[in-house]
Amino acid sequence: MSITRELWLAILVVVLVAIAGSVSIHAFTTKQYVEEQLYSKNVDNASMLALTLSGLDKDPVSLDLFIMSQFDIGHYASIVLQKADGEIVSAHRNKEQINADTPAWFAKHFAPDVKLGIAQVSEGWGQYGTVYVETDTSFAVASMWRATQRLIIGLSLLGLITGIIGGWALRFIIRPLNGVVAQAESFQKMRFVQLPEPRTLELKRVVRAMNFLAANSKKIMEEENTRLDILRYRTQFDDESGLANRDYFISILKGQLAFRDSEGINCLFFMRFTEGNGFLRSPANIRKKRIRDFIAEINDSLTLHHHLFSDSRVARMQKNEFAILLTEAHNTAEISNALHGACLSAFCYEGDPKVFQSVTKLRSDDSFSDALMRADAMLDEAETTNRTEPFIEAILNTDNSLVEEKRWEHDLKHAIENQDVETFNYPVLDVNRHLVHYQCWAGVNVDGELRKNGYYAHWARYLGLLPQLELTTITHLMDTIKSSEAISKYAFLCSEQLLVDSALLSQLYARLDADKKVATQLCFEVRESTANRFPNEFKAFCNALKARECQVGLKRVGESFSQLLNVQELGLDYVKIDSAFMTDIEFNPANHAFIRGFCSLAHTFGISVYADGVKRPDHKALFIELGIDGVVSHIEVIEHLLDD
Repeated sequence: MSITRELWLAILVVVLVAIAGSVSIHAFTTKQYVEEQLYSKNVDNASMLALTLSGLDKDPVSLDLFIMSQFDIGHYASIVLQKADGEIVSAHRNKEQINADTPAWFAKHFAPDVKLGIAQVSEGWGQYGTVYVETDTSFAVASMWRATQRLIIGLSLLGLITGIIGGWALRFIIRPLNGVVAQAESFQKMRFVQLPEPRTLELKRVVRAMNFLAANSKKIMEEENTRLDILRYRTQFDDESGLANRDYFISILKGQLAFRDSEGINCLFFMRFTEGNGFLRSPANIRKKRIRDFIAEINDSLTLHHHLFSDSRVARMQKNEFAILLTEAHNTAEISNALHGACLSAFCYEGDPKVFQSVTKLRSDDSFSDALMRADAMLDEAETTNRTEPFIEAILNTDNSLVEEKRWEHDLKHAIENQDVETFNYPVLDVNRHLVHYQCWAGVNVDGELRKNGYYAHWARYLGLLPQLELTTITHLMDTIKSSEAISKYAFLCSEQLLVDSALLSQLYARLDADKKVATQLCFEVRESTANRFPNEFKAFCNALKARECQVGLKRVGESFSQLLNVQELGLDYVKIDSAFMTDIEFNPANHAFIRGFCSLAHTFGISVYADGVKRPDHKALFIELGIDGVVSHIEVIEHLLDD
C-alpha cells in the first residue's frame, strides 16, 4: 500500500474516531443539559399548576376538566393529580412519539431521563393532594439529533479538507522519496542518476546516501570498462597506429573465412609503403603523427564510400604494411582507387615513401594463409614492377555495366513489390542447448533461384534498395510467424541504411504496432560498428523497439563496445561476440581474459552474451567458465548439439 493511501486511511480513522468521540461527548453533554432544563421546567410547571388547582373548587370533574385543558395546550408527557389518600383524581398521558427523522438508536441511547415535577395541592389549611408533571421530550430529542447531524457533517467536511491538504502536502514532502524509489529502480537498469538533496532533514540523509551509492557504482562500472578496454587494446591493437595488430586481424580473417556468406564479395586490401628518405627511422613522435595522418586519410576514404560495402576492418600487419578487409563490397575498383588517392594524399612530399596496393577476393576454398599469401605475392609484384596503380585481381577488375545495373534494379524492385523474399533461420542455443531464438538471414528470389544475402546485398546497398528489402523481409517474417502460430523468437540483422531511414522506420513501427503479439517474438540486431557510427539513431531505435516489447541485440561485438555511450540506457537484451574472438579460443589465453571480463561487464548490465562463430561443439565447459550464455554456429554444429 502506498504512503498516500496509508495517509488517507489514517485520516479516515482519525476522522471517524473524532466524529464518534465528538458525537458521544456532545450527545451526553447535551443530554445532561436538557435533563436539567426539562426537570426545572417540570418543577415550575408542577408548582404553577398546583397553585392554580389550590384555588379552585375541589370538584373532581372540574379539576379533571381544568387539567385536561392544560394538558392539551402544553407539551406534556403526563399530568397526574392524586389525592392524599392515594385516589387518582385526574390522569392524562401521551404515548411518547419519536420524530420520524430521528433514528431509533439515537433516541434509545440519548433521550433525556427527566425526573417528574412534583407539587402539593392544598385545600384550605390542609393538603388536598399531589400533582405530577412530566414534559414531552420528543422535541428535545429531535433537536439534539439535528445538532448531532450538523456536527457530523461539519467534522466530515473538516476531515475531507484536512485529507486534501495533507495529501497535497505529503506529495510535496515525499517527492524526494519518489525520486529515491525511481533512482533505486534505475539501478536495476544500470542507470546511476543523481538526485538533488531535499530540505527535509531525514530525506536529505537518504538521498545523500543513495547519491553516494550511485556515484560509487558508476565509478566501479567505468573503471571495469576502462580496465577491459585497456586489456583489449594491449592484446589486439598496435600502439603506434591505433589499428588492429596482425594477430587480431588474422583472427578476424579466420572468422570471416569460416562464417561469411560464401556468395558475398569479400575483399582483402594490402598496402605497403617503402622506406623513403629514412621515414621508418625518423623520430618516434614524427613517425607516429605521419602514420596517424595516413590512417585518418584511409578512414575518411572508407567513410566516404561506406555505401559500397557492409563492414570494414583495418589493421597494421608490419611496420610498413597495412591490410583492409571489406565485406559485401561493390565496385572494388572504385574503392581501391579512392584508397590509393588517400595514400598519395598522406605521402605527397618529396622524399616520402611510395605506396603500393594489391586487392584480392576471398575465395570459397581459401584458408587465411592462402588469402594472405596471394595478397602478399601480388603486393610484391606491384613493388617489383614499380606499379603506380593498385594491383587488382583480375576477377575484381571489371566494371559493372549499365545493363547489369538495370537488371539488378529490376529484380530487386520486383522482389520488394511482390514480397518475393524468404528467410534462412538458424537456431541460437544457450549453454544448456535450449533454443534462445532463430538467427534469420534474408534471401531473395533471383532468376527463379533463392539466393542468400551476400549474393545481392552489395547491389541492393549500391542502388539504395537495401532498407526496403529489409523491411519487406521483416514483414514477410512477421506474416510467416503469424500464419504458422510459431512461439519462438526470431532475430533479424538491420543495416545502417535502415537505421537512418526515418520514413522506413516509421513503416516498421506501424507494422509492429499493428500486430503486437508477433512483435514480442522479434529481435532486432545492429552491428556494433553501426551503433558506434550512429549513436543517436541507435538509441532512438532501441527506445522505439523496447516500447513495443521487442528485443534488441548487437552483432559483431567486442572491438568498440566500451565506446558506446551510456550502454546501460539502451536496454540491450543480448550481444553476440565477434567470431574473431572465438577463433582458436582454446589456444588464446589473452582472449580468455577479455571475454571473461566482457561477459562480467555485460551481465552487470543485464545483457546476455552469445558467441558467434563457434566451430566445435565441445567447448561447453570453457564457455561456462568464461561466462558465455550461448552460441551461434554452423548448422552442422547446431545439429550435433541437438543430436548429442
